[in-house]
Amino acid sequence: MKSDLRPRVVSFPDDCIGRVCSHFEDNCFVNQMREKARQAQVVITNHHLLLNALELGEMGQVILPEAAVYIIDEAHQLEDTATSVFEVETSDYALVQLLSGAVFKAHVEEEVLFALQSQNQLAFSEVERLSQENVFRIDTDLEALSTLAGSLTNLQDEMRKANPYSRMEDGDQPPLTDEESEEEASYDLAVKGLGSLAGKMKAVSSSSQDDLTVRYAERIWGSRHLKLRLHAAPVDPSLKLARHLFEEEGRTVVCTSATLATNGSFDHFRSRCGVKGVPLELISGSVFNYAQQALLYQPALPAFDWRNKDPFYDAVSAETVRLLNVSRGRALCLFTSWSGLQQVHDRLKHVAWPLHAQGQLPRNLLLDWFRETPHSVLLATKSFWEGVDLPGDDLSLVILDKLPFPTPTDPLHEARTKALEEIEEGSSFRKYMVPLMTLTLKQGFGRLIRRTADRGVVAILDDRLSSRSYGRQARRDLPPAQFSRSFLEVYRFYRAALASQADFSLNVFGEADEETAGLRWTWQLTRMQDGKTDEDAGTLSGVDRLEAEYSAALAGLGNLRQRVSGAGRNTGSFGVELRCSEEAGRRLSIGALPASLKERWLEELAAWKAIDVIGLQSTGSG
Repeated sequence: MKSDLRPRVVSFPDDCIGRVCSHFEDNCFVNQMREKARQAQVVITNHHLLLNALELGEMGQVILPEAAVYIIDEAHQLEDTATSVFEVETSDYALVQLLSGAVFKAHVEEEVLFALQSQNQLAFSEVERLSQENVFRIDTDLEALSTLAGSLTNLQDEMRKANPYSRMEDGDQPPLTDEESEEEASYDLAVKGLGSLAGKMKAVSSSSQDDLTVRYAERIWGSRHLKLRLHAAPVDPSLKLARHLFEEEGRTVVCTSATLATNGSFDHFRSRCGVKGVPLELISGSVFNYAQQALLYQPALPAFDWRNKDPFYDAVSAETVRLLNVSRGRALCLFTSWSGLQQVHDRLKHVAWPLHAQGQLPRNLLLDWFRETPHSVLLATKSFWEGVDLPGDDLSLVILDKLPFPTPTDPLHEARTKALEEIEEGSSFRKYMVPLMTLTLKQGFGRLIRRTADRGVVAILDDRLSSRSYGRQARRDLPPAQFSRSFLEVYRFYRAALASQADFSLNVFGEADEETAGLRWTWQLTRMQDGKTDEDAGTLSGVDRLEAEYSAALAGLGNLRQRVSGAGRNTGSFGVELRCSEEAGRRLSIGALPASLKERWLEELAAWKAIDVIGLQSTGSG
């Protein structure tokens, strides 16, 4: 949207002129909603708006009416929200956006506006040069940004003195028209906006408050205008949370969440959010029967070594393939880092299941795709560890690659752990890092069971879950699912949950062969109880892709029949699950094969206890 059009259709908090606006009484949607809130007995809002209103005190009651009881749901997010609300934030685009307003174009010379924008570019370039990291701490004074803040303050003073509407209010002048009153209010707002932005720039440019705040920069990717955002965040937001939320006399605050307690208590939440005294506390049991509905599985994989990551991600990828084989896809694979996701995604591109990774589509479209695509697999990172609701058969497997510890080099976490270490050496890991990891782990686990009829497996592929004391404690904090380190138990769980007769799976593919200009068929045969796999391939000419898949299926079944018979066993005692393309699956199910292959297919159907066919919408990563 063009910058001159945007202010005419979008209203920001800094450009609302309030009662002077001609729409204030009748047509303002915001005022209509606020009036409804004032008349309501129950108001549902978000953490950000609530804390913003409470911080403003009596003025905040214009935003949200005062209440005697506040119920904070998803309260495990309260510290993060408070940090966001109570921090000072600005960006390289803030000044550009402010100066694009009509008031500045009408009342400030173009050369002055250009000079300020040039200063802005220089100031933020100075910050960018401090580090190559995407997020990095600022521990020096930012001279260029401080100078820019001073220039904005000077312009603010000049505009106040040159206010053209103040002359109109002289006694010998006629009163302002409604239009002039709106213009005056817009002018005053623009002048205040300069002061507000100057104050933010001063806060993030100065090291004078670095004992109480942590200043850091964050590079922004994928935005047309915004490239760098600067923060001055409170190291400890609990003081303000206590003052604005918990300590108001006569107020009742109820904090609730499925993931609020760690190590069987609320100590972490109370200390981080400023809850003092002796509050009423309750850790209630779940409505779900986790012992029957869920299995927690931890395989024996190599430990992660940041100096040599390949062995870990090779093992994670192989175990993921093995798990997907028995879950029939329907999986959400959650990673603690983008690099981990990319490592595994690269290794899974040729799995049979429909597969997408975060970043390929917007979040809501990825979730829609997952719900609408049978047997799908989604790889994702932090934003999918909570707030994702995929009940029913859509999801039956959640894989977590590692224990989700906060990144120790993150400026906020680094400052908070340092503050705890200054109070008690060695306490930050136990009192801060482990509780945060546990809460996130519980959120990830919580993606699986969403309804009383749901069943599935959570696989945690981090050896520390059992090998370290904090891992074992985190496991005790998880819902009381069955726990196993045996893949055979996973196989049996899905066999019972799906009422499956399959002992073997057979994945078949047909694709163009560039070398022969014909078609290449491939089969992958897996013994489901332990994931042992074998495969073979060949080429055909003069056939289409479907016939290549049929040929692969018959070749794979023939190979398996020889092995079973060679071991002195009867094929009629075993079931096979055949996975192929959707169209091939449809035709195999009704026996619509070419005459040259149909008789062999009927022979295979008669030879086995059961052949179940699954047709998949796609066989790649899309």
